Amino acid sequence: MFARGSKELPETFDKTRVALEAALRVSEIAASGAPMPEAVQGMVEAAIELLQAEQGSIMLLEDDGQTLTLAASYGLPSEVALGGTIRVGESVAGRVLATGKPLLLGAVDRDAFVNFVPKNRSISSSIVVPLRVQGRGIGVLSLALTDAPSSFGEEDLRVAQMFADQAAALLYRARLHEQAEQRASDLMALVESSRGLLGSLDVEMLLQSVLDGAARLAGSNEGFACLFDGDTGAITRGVFRGFPKEKIRVLLGLEQVRNAIERTDVALFVHPDQGQMVAAGLRTARGSTGVIVVQAEPGTIDERRDLFRAFAQQGGTAIGAAELHGEVERKETELASIIQGVPNPIVLVDARGNIVALNPAFETLFGVSGMFAAGASASETIAHPEVVRMLTDQGKLQGEVIAGNPPRIHKVRVTDVHVPHAAMGRVLIMDDVSSEREIVQTQRDFVAMIGHELRTPLTIIKGFARTLLRRIDTLKPEDAAEALKTIDSRAAQLERLIEDLLYVSKIESREAQLRIEHVDIAALAQAVSHDVIGEHEGREVTIDIPALVWPCDETKVALVLRHLVENALKYSSGPEPVVVRASEDDNDLRIDVIDKGVGMVSSDIPHIFERFHQVDGSSTREQGGTGVGLYLCAQLVRVHNGRIWVDSTWGKGSTFSFSLPRGTVTAGVVRIRSEQAAAEA
Repeated sequence: MFARGSKELPETFDKTRVALEAALRVSEIAASGAPMPEAVQGMVEAAIELLQAEQGSIMLLEDDGQTLTLAASYGLPSEVALGGTIRVGESVAGRVLATGKPLLLGAVDRDAFVNFVPKNRSISSSIVVPLRVQGRGIGVLSLALTDAPSSFGEEDLRVAQMFADQAAALLYRARLHEQAEQRASDLMALVESSRGLLGSLDVEMLLQSVLDGAARLAGSNEGFACLFDGDTGAITRGVFRGFPKEKIRVLLGLEQVRNAIERTDVALFVHPDQGQMVAAGLRTARGSTGVIVVQAEPGTIDERRDLFRAFAQQGGTAIGAAELHGEVERKETELASIIQGVPNPIVLVDARGNIVALNPAFETLFGVSGMFAAGASASETIAHPEVVRMLTDQGKLQGEVIAGNPPRIHKVRVTDVHVPHAAMGRVLIMDDVSSEREIVQTQRDFVAMIGHELRTPLTIIKGFARTLLRRIDTLKPEDAAEALKTIDSRAAQLERLIEDLLYVSKIESREAQLRIEHVDIAALAQAVSHDVIGEHEGREVTIDIPALVWPCDETKVALVLRHLVENALKYSSGPEPVVVRASEDDNDLRIDVIDKGVGMVSSDIPHIFERFHQVDGSSTREQGGTGVGLYLCAQLVRVHNGRIWVDSTWGKGSTFSFSLPRGTVTAGVVRIRSEQAAAEA
């Protein structure tokens, strides 16, 4: 007021004093911290007292800039209720705000103003002044007299405008303060609602937090939040509070709710049973959709619509992060399960050479514990210098190492594990190739052996054949017969070798077939022994087999017997005979081939029936052989659903046994001798 020009101040001391008192009154009202409606009402009453008016009101401009709302009044008729509105430019107050110029009126002509509010009593004089802040109107102060003899003058108009300017500034600041407090309150409500979205990566818990936060923002307790299946649109997950399933289906079918879901926006609507409702669509970064639907306080949700939208976006982001975490966790679990189940030893180290993880196969091979090894230095934990070296080097590496107890050959591959633009560490994978290396070595040995076994009879056949060719005219008949006999014997030896190899091939390719007949086992053993013993001069085979008929494949059982008897004769010496014995054992036919030869050490016994395996000893290697005989015997017995085994002691001999299921037994013992042994007897 003291900054105003002299023309704007009241001309009398009394008016000036009253104006100052009114200004102080307005300041006191603003400083009291009273709610906005009470402060505006107090200013109207102060203006009435200042200018001794009979009626008064303050209308404030809404945020839309087009509407004036009656905020406070004094002395107006009952039909003029608070909250009434007029458009800017209409009626007296609307024109004053639109022009920004105060009006001093006598009797009001009702026809001169559009939307003029009729009064019960005629108005003899009125003052209408704009509430201005920095040249911008925020409302209108209206004062009126109804007593005809009295009226307002120019000095009253100046006092009213000074009061209005003072009140406008204080109302503007009060409104800003109230809006700031409301905004702070809304933001605090958003913070409190969003707090439940932090610290959790479980979708179910997040949905519960989303519902709690949305209900807090809307000022209610009932509602639901759910996610939908991307293909069928059915609810896959959800939390519900106070809503039965029937009502949920109805609400999800409403157009407002569907629009909120499709547009990921907020929709306000009124439901006949539930009252004011708010729906907000949810959308995650992974494309999942959902919705929040809660009951709402009408005034609260109108002011917090933008906050509700922001909260729904936060909820969608949090749920998307939880979905991503769940997928990553699932993939990690799958990967960990695969790694844990892989029989290959695997270890992962970081860039500093510290162990990150290792699987059970690695733990077993090196005797370390994954629980205690995690984070420890690989060089201090893994007691294998070559493995440590490969883990701590750079780039891709591969090689072979020997590790474990008993020692095994492992192929090792090491490579860097990268994240974008940075090395994370190294992973080492081991593959046990001992069997492969053994097979390769066995095959090499077999090639060498088969070459030797084939060359020996071929050399003899070739030598005798050339002798016959060169001396055919001079050779004595008995010498020629001996040469031909030798050629025939060696040819038969080659034939048996080739047959053995063919049998092995058929068995391994599953082409071998059984021809089951009722076979006289004693006669079969005698025939086989007669055939074999001819190559072992001075030896004897004792047949201790009952006279019985047994269902089996005669050719294959004969082949088994031939190999066992031939081996027994080969690895033993006279005068001890080789014994072939048969007996019934639990409805199975058991056949034993017994010799008193060199026997075997215990370490050779587990491998004696393996393919191409030969007992490695100076006393046995000199006998030659391909290593397929006993393997073939084992396979032929197994195709009969039987079993084969050996009982041997080094230096005391061996007993090879096999059993064939089903049969009957009678008694009988037959001896088969070579021609020389029979002559000597």
